[in-house]
This record gives sequence, structure tokens and C-alpha cells, in this order.
Amino acid sequence: MDETDARVAFSVATDPWIPVIYLDGSRGELSIVDVFDGAASIRRIQGDVPMQELPIVRLLLAILYRADSPSDADGGVLSKKDVLDLWHSLWTAGKFDMDCIRGYLEHFSDRFWLDDPSHPFYQVPDLEYVGKEPDGVDELVADVPKPEKFLFSMRARGAISDLSLAEGVRWLIFQQSYAPAGIKTPVVGNSHVKSGKVYAPKGSVGTGLLGAEGGVFLEGENLFQTLMLNWVLFDEKRKNGHLICGNAAGIPSWETEETIPDLVPATTGNPEDPVSAFTWQSRRMRLVFDETGQRVVGVVSCYGDIPSIVNGTDAEPMTAWRKSEAQQKKLGLPSVPLMPRVHDSERAIWRGLSALVAKEEGGKDCRPGVVRWVELLQEEDILPRETLPYVAIHAQGMSYGTQSSVFEDGVDDVLDVSSALLRHDSRACLSSLKVIAQADEAVELLVRFVRNVQRASGDKSAKDKARVKSSYVRVQAFGEIDHLCRDRIAHFPDDGDTVIDEYCIEWRAEIRNKLLFLEGGYLRECAPSLFAERYEKPEDKKSDRGMTVGKADAIFRASLNKTLSLLYKEKDSSKAVGSATMSEGM
Repeated sequence: MDETDARVAFSVATDPWIPVIYLDGSRGELSIVDVFDGAASIRRIQGDVPMQELPIVRLLLAILYRADSPSDADGGVLSKKDVLDLWHSLWTAGKFDMDCIRGYLEHFSDRFWLDDPSHPFYQVPDLEYVGKEPDGVDELVADVPKPEKFLFSMRARGAISDLSLAEGVRWLIFQQSYAPAGIKTPVVGNSHVKSGKVYAPKGSVGTGLLGAEGGVFLEGENLFQTLMLNWVLFDEKRKNGHLICGNAAGIPSWETEETIPDLVPATTGNPEDPVSAFTWQSRRMRLVFDETGQRVVGVVSCYGDIPSIVNGTDAEPMTAWRKSEAQQKKLGLPSVPLMPRVHDSERAIWRGLSALVAKEEGGKDCRPGVVRWVELLQEEDILPRETLPYVAIHAQGMSYGTQSSVFEDGVDDVLDVSSALLRHDSRACLSSLKVIAQADEAVELLVRFVRNVQRASGDKSAKDKARVKSSYVRVQAFGEIDHLCRDRIAHFPDDGDTVIDEYCIEWRAEIRNKLLFLEGGYLRECAPSLFAERYEKPEDKKSDRGMTVGKADAIFRASLNKTLSLLYKEKDSSKAVGSATMSEGM
């Protein structure tokens, strides 16, 4: 593989590489400077795959923290009011302070060159494998089909041999966030080599940092609003100080002086701040360029900084959290630690809304920091509901297979959420979560009905058929109520108890009708006898354990009416908990 000795003239700060969609639907490719400058006219970032968006948003936020965070000119300590006032003034202006951003990027201009001889962006200079040539770019691009590493893809096998410099930057940032685990080829200078191979330290995160989390961010009407909504400057739940601005926000990877090829094992509390987390270098990487310096033709990649994700809430505001007794026992901790929730690619985000907007029992606040931030802005009347009637919660991430060594699937789900639901203790929030939990229960009632009908068929293979059919019916049922629930969540009112009760009654009635329609369709499809009674065991004939289709129907309708009663009032909303969209992970 040929490599160029000439400098690659590409600056991540000033050359275009970020694909954007403007508010009018047109597309463009911009530099970091131009993205900040035109953020109010940009709808969103759209990468080569959807999951590139969050890592790029995090990169931009890290720059914003360092370049434009509130600071006291006299060197004093900012108050909560100072920070909120400064944030509000910028929000009202509708644009970023480009003098600050340009000044910062110019000051660190050498750190944003793609092949700077001492600090190439997101890379280690002169990185080489031990006894092996660099890998091809198919190791860099996530959706290239490979025999042992395959992600859903529209690409043909062997159809990619190089990338543009802009594509190379995007995949470089993606890999630092999501790179799969597994056995790696050692690089020169790596001291963690066993039998000519490199492994992630046992029990540690082997993927990129975002691969171990369920990444979420909030979206506004344009990219300016999106960045502002996720620019958390104050969080009362932080242990290391409530303010998150200026130097307290942390140091990004490009400001560090030392670049090393060696793996660094995880240490408690590292990363310790948002900026470090947003630019975390989970891999030691180097892009390989062709002789023209205009194309990326290969990559060298090995384990880098291994992150600690236990009790990482101070550092990571863009994931939900959960208590883990298993980790407490494993690590010998005096108290139950918090671990990030990861996404379940088979569940829509609305089904686990409780994990994003509600506190856990016992007062533990496991919501993402970005959600707490917007709640604070609402409480301080900086973002009243008239200004921000709803917020889009955008979930992105990757799921892995075979010990996290291969990409298995991607997660990309957007949910519009009424601003009323972002206040964790509001009647609106608790009532909506109760209906979501009831919807989940109602779908399981339909699944149980299908199993009972299969029992009533008397087929010896009924159990196997019921298992397959019930899985299909569950997916079908959630698909049927998906649009309904998303619409109801987006337009949930905050106009008093009576209005909320009526809204929930209508919502439950719509869910009930859709599930009854599915039940009727299933009965018409299989056309069973209503009265033929079947028994799983001979001794069941002496009891009331026989099953008929008519009995299955009666059980289903009675249970459904109880779960989704039209007369139900939100008297017990304090116990509302929805089923989590995100799985528990470690």
C-alpha cells in the first residue's frame, strides 16, 4: 500500500467535511467554522450513516465549551444566575459568537490538520503495526460487507478501496466513538501485547465510549438550537461542581500535549468531564493516504484510552443511567453504582420514555443530563412552553455481536416529546408514563390471547407455533400503535388535571380499539371453532383448565378493558413506570 510523504493539506476546522441539510431541504458540506456560522439555517447533520451524527454533534459541543463558555472577566466564580443569563442572551441572539469560535480554532489550528507531524487530528503520528501493513479502508467504514464483520449495507463486496478526505474524517470520528472490540494487531510502542495480539483489559469497555452507552441528544428547530439545548452549563446532580463551563468543562483530545501509541487501562472517574468524554480517544489511529494526498487508502488502529463508565454521570450528560447491583458486587463498592443504559435496537424509544424523563424510586435521578438541563431552563422560565412546545429526543447508537467484536445493528430513533413531559414530577409526565406502561401491558395481553388460541387448536406443535406467532403479533401490535403513541406524546397537554385525564382516556381508547382490530383480524385469519375445547394434559379435564377460542376471546377482552379502562383516573400516577427502551448492559 503506497503512502504519501507529502503533507495532506486538509484542516478539519476550515475545510468542508460535515454534510448538512438546510432548513429548505437542500444539502451542503461545510467546515466546522461554517457550521457554527450558519447553524441557524441548518436543519441537521446527516452523515454517511445516521450514527455519525451524534459523534459530530459531540465534537462541536466540545469546541463550544472551550471557545464560548461563560467566564468571569475578573477571575471570580460564576453563579447559577450568571450562567443562565449568559446562555439566555446567546439563545435570544439566535447565533454563536463567531469571534470567540474563530479565535479558538485559530489558536489551535495546528491540532486540526489531518496529518500534522506531531498532533494529527484524532490520530497518533507515525503509528505502525508490528510486522503488518496498514489495513484497507474497509476496516474504517462500518457498513462495508466483510466475511466476519458485516453491518446492514447497500454496498457491494469489494466496492471500496479509498475514501475522500472528508469521508475519512467522518469515519475517523465515528470509529473513535463506536469502534468494536475484539483482538487487535499490536502497534509499535504498545506494551500490552500477549502472544502477538492485543486485547481489551478484562472487564473493561472494549468498544468506543459511545458503544457502551445509549447515546441521546435533544433537537431543536435548527442546528443552533440543537447545540444550545445540549450545551449543559449547570447541573445540580454533579458531584464535581455544578457549573460546567470554561476550564471546568475539561480538556479535549487535541489540546493535550502528549500523544502515545500505547493502550491506557481504565481508571476510576476517567473521563471526568463532558469535553473529555465528547472527544475520547478509544483507539490509537492513523489514516493512510495515497501518493496524491487526496484520498484515504488505509488505516492503522489499536486500543487506546479505555474509559471507565461506572458512576460516570458527571462526565456524560448524553445517556440515561441505571442502578447496577451486579457491578457493586463485582467491584466491591460500598454503594450501588450507576451504569449507562444501552439501546435495545428492537424497541422504539417511546416505549422506554420513563428511563429518559422520570426519576427512579428512592429519588435517584438517572435521566440524561441534557434532559435535566432543559427542565432547569423551563423552571427558570428561560424556555417557557410557548417558546419550546416540544423537544425531539434523538437516540443513536450501535449494537454489537460476538463479544462486541462486530457491528450487528444501528439505532437511530427520534421522538418528539411535549415540553410538559420534561418536568419529571409534573402530572403530565407521570400520567403519560402510566399510559405507556398500560400500552405495553395491553400488547402482552394480545400476545397471551394468541397463545391461548394456539392452545385451543389442539395442534401438538402448538407451543412452537405459538412462540413464533406471538413474537410476530407483538411486533405487529407495537407497529400498529407506534404512530398513535408518538403523536400523543408529542402533543400531551399541560392544562390541568381534567384536561390531562380526558386526554389519557382518549389515548387508552385508541390503543384499545387498535388492539381489538388486530384480534379480530387474527381470528378471521385462522378461522377456528369458537367452542372446541382442548386440554394440554388429560388431568386438566377434571378442572377448568380447558381452552376454547371463545374463552380466549373473553379473557382478552376482560383483561384489556381492565388495563385500558375508559373510566380510569390518574389516581396512582406516582407509580408510573414505562418499560425501558434501553437494555441494562454491564
